[in-house]
Amino acid sequence: RYTASSCGWCHKMAKYLEEPEVKPLWDKAFVSVTLDVLENGPKKADENPGADKLLAAMGGANGGIPFFAVLDAKGKKLIDSNLMPGGKNIGCPAAPEELVKFADFLKTAAPKLTDTERETIIEVFRKNAPKS
Repeated sequence: RYTASSCGWCHKMAKYLEEPEVKPLWDKAFVSVTLDVLENGPKKADENPGADKLLAAMGGANGGIPFFAVLDAKGKKLIDSNLMPGGKNIGCPAAPEELVKFADFLKTAAPKLTDTERETIIEVFRKNAPKS
């Protein structure tokens, strides 16, 4: 997952992934790595060296953050978060259409999770989504 210290949506996503209902499921399905990119000013030194190039190689250079990609054991990208119409990044899913795409992402990226486990993850994002 690509993130930055100034990114509010990145902080929300990190918080949701640490929720007690989500963390064991997420950890069951993924080996997570967080890379800092797009930092500004004095925070620029906090970026992971080369993470910006990897972000571009994964297809996330122009879509905003948080951006996430799932790789297989050999480093081949299986899927990323550019799932919205026009190949746009879902970021931290909150809107109903983003949550639908995130559910699709989980089904593809984490086939060993049950439908109930995937819905548990989606529900945490849904209940925390900003109210319009």
